Amino acid sequence: MMNLLTKFSSLNDSKSIIKSEKKDDIMPNPLSIEDYEELFLIYKEESNFKKMVEVSEKLLRLHLNKFGKYHKKAVVAILKLAEATYSSGEENKAILLYEKAITINNRIYGLDCLENASVFSLLGNIYFAMDNQEEALSYYKRALNLRKESLGELHPLTAKSNHELGFFYASIEEYELALPLFESALATRVELYRMSHPQTAISYNSLALCYYHLFEYNKAYKMMLKAIEIKELILPSDDKSLFLCKKNLVEMEKNISFKSSLLRKLLSFFRK
Repeated sequence: MMNLLTKFSSLNDSKSIIKSEKKDDIMPNPLSIEDYEELFLIYKEESNFKKMVEVSEKLLRLHLNKFGKYHKKAVVAILKLAEATYSSGEENKAILLYEKAITINNRIYGLDCLENASVFSLLGNIYFAMDNQEEALSYYKRALNLRKESLGELHPLTAKSNHELGFFYASIEEYELALPLFESALATRVELYRMSHPQTAISYNSLALCYYHLFEYNKAYKMMLKAIEIKELILPSDDKSLFLCKKNLVEMEKNISFKSSLLRKLLSFFRK
């Protein structure tokens, strides 16, 4: 592994994005596609975003040379470069690359192809992070619609899109819109994963918080208990997300206690 890194660092190729697709424009490269893919994963694990961009640019060059522009492997290379570019803080460049991937997918597979659903989801995340709610909502909806039509409700990717859209609505405090999406994601994950999967725990946690903000404290409490039960099975006792769930559970207990106390006082008042 270190030999591969040393070999790569000694190269003196251009770091610009390769726009030309002519084979004559591409110089011979001492590293293979497989080498660059391995390097990409190494630098991703190290969070070395500058090197991720550099490696993914070279990887794209090799894919274009070998497969041409309109090929699924070229799309994969573009998506790697988009990921690296976004990680390095260049959001607008990443968006352009993701849009390029969508265009190529449309050319290869046809309009409204399922392959674009994951790209729509990624663009939704980017626009959400940029606080562009209109664009984020549009892309989340497009991803969900594609997955529903192509995969049906009972599919992990459909559940993922339901949860993403639900999280979006919850983040803008539209909890009534978020609720059915969280419920749908949970139902799918329970059916597919049962009760010992991290995604199921995430759904229970999200649904608990949604109920909490809708003032349905008893339901929120039950959902949070389920999330904690799963997390205790699959996570270490000092896990931060487990600690946060337990902290939220205490808060829910306080509200349930307060609600019960208030109800008793009201009943007592009306009985007088």
